[in-house]
Amino acid sequence: MPDPTPNQHHIPETPKRLGQGWWAHLLAVAFVFLAILVPFLFWQQTWFGTALSDQEIRENLDPAAKPRKIQHALVQLSQQLTDSGPAAVAAWYPEVAKLVEHPTAEVRMTVAWLMGQDPTASEFRVSLTRLLQDANPLVRRNAALSLVAFGEIGGRKEVRGMLARRRVTAPASGELQFRLSEGDSVRAGTLVARIQVTAGAYEEVRTAVPGYVEERLAEEGTTVSAGEPLVSLAPEEDQVWEALRAMYFIGELQDLPLIQTFLSENPILSERVRQQAGFTIGAIRGRAALAKPAYLKQTEKEEKEEKEESTKGH
Repeated sequence: MPDPTPNQHHIPETPKRLGQGWWAHLLAVAFVFLAILVPFLFWQQTWFGTALSDQEIRENLDPAAKPRKIQHALVQLSQQLTDSGPAAVAAWYPEVAKLVEHPTAEVRMTVAWLMGQDPTASEFRVSLTRLLQDANPLVRRNAALSLVAFGEIGGRKEVRGMLARRRVTAPASGELQFRLSEGDSVRAGTLVARIQVTAGAYEEVRTAVPGYVEERLAEEGTTVSAGEPLVSLAPEEDQVWEALRAMYFIGELQDLPLIQTFLSENPILSERVRQQAGFTIGAIRGRAALAKPAYLKQTEKEEKEEKEESTKGH
């Protein structure tokens, strides 16, 4: 996804596939963006410092290999793609595509991230579209962001969800014991609370996505029912930032009320989020204006001129 700034005026159309003119522009600048993208959904604190030989890459891309070894190979392919372009790694694409079905979510997340770095690979578009149906929300989000680089807007609903608050609900009935306070940040899998279902037996409540605890919705020590909301989880900065950048290209007018909430000051989010929200709103409104039929544009122009004349007369 290119770096959205207020000076860009190449606006995508709104069908399922973006227009050819916009696609050409998007492809031309996609690699620039992807070179600086720090995917918030990537497996954090993972570092691979050892260069792999082609034989080692082949062995590590085997679905039966350990997940960390597979990720090591995928990260090295990403580096080669950045350094030398698609031709240097295209031979590995069939092996990468096989990993879409890998049972480990972190592997599928990394696959989705890598696929977004070569929007010339049509087979990746197909795989990413499949990953939009993944059971893991972080895999779906990586796939949705990567599809934007392909000029696709099929992941818009998922990207929109990255901007929305989520309610974490009780998995079972019992006595509630919180482990986090309002304002605490969480990663995927963070323990939010425990529920004592019987004497000595507990159900853990963990988050599926990163964010921060905006509000407790139940009282500590009370008995809650299965499915009852426990906390409201607001999105954390990196996911808001990337989602707003994606919405710059694929957002629609109906997304504006949600995006406008990020124009307000928030002690948890930095100024860059507010600025990007403004840029994104401008881009969406610009697309909507370009999409209006000519006769509506002319009518609006005439109404504006009449209003100005009326004002002058008074």
